[in-house]
Amino acid sequence: MFGGGGYKKGVHVPYYVCSKRFNDHDCEQDYVRAELLETAVTEDIKAMFRDEQFMARIHAEANKRLGTEKPILEKEIGKVEAQAAKTQAAMDRYFEAFEAGTLTPELCDEKVRDLRSRLEELEGEKRDLEARRERLELPAVDRGMLASIVENFERVMAEGPAPQKKHLLHRLVKKVLVQDRRTVEVWYGLPNPQRFEDWNKWLRGEDSNLQPSG
Repeated sequence: MFGGGGYKKGVHVPYYVCSKRFNDHDCEQDYVRAELLETAVTEDIKAMFRDEQFMARIHAEANKRLGTEKPILEKEIGKVEAQAAKTQAAMDRYFEAFEAGTLTPELCDEKVRDLRSRLEELEGEKRDLEARRERLELPAVDRGMLASIVENFERVMAEGPAPQKKHLLHRLVKKVLVQDRRTVEVWYGLPNPQRFEDWNKWLRGEDSNLQPSG
């Protein structure tokens, strides 16, 4: 759906309409008055953020899903650590051979340079994997933060410029199915609990470049 508008008795009436109906006349979904849909969606979103039990269930489900990835990352980190240990052991053997006089300085330098490069690659892989593992640890859902999100959300929807309100609704509303003008199904996508503070900064206008995730 996308926003449109028309005139009734000389008054502009904004509405939402299915793009297929508007472009190709290939959809039977009704037009929906914009203020009615936006008000209903806004109230739904505020109710969800105010429902601490609901948000706690979302947090628990997110942790559950992320938890299935953690053993995989632990296994990958273990593999990288084993490869790094083998690489370091090979370097140590080359140094021992050089000190024993069985390896020329030139060849030792060449071998060690390649192994050090490989070791740096493995250390980088390990850091990336550990960072991913840290992101699997979600912070607890904080009552004060949820209240702050609702407050800032209300402010943006009441006072924010149209582009900001549109962007915010697009981030939170994933799908709208209009059965008729009185029956509308809405699918929401709430922000990752790990990014609640990022959302708050964006809602407060502290970071205009931030692209909050879903």
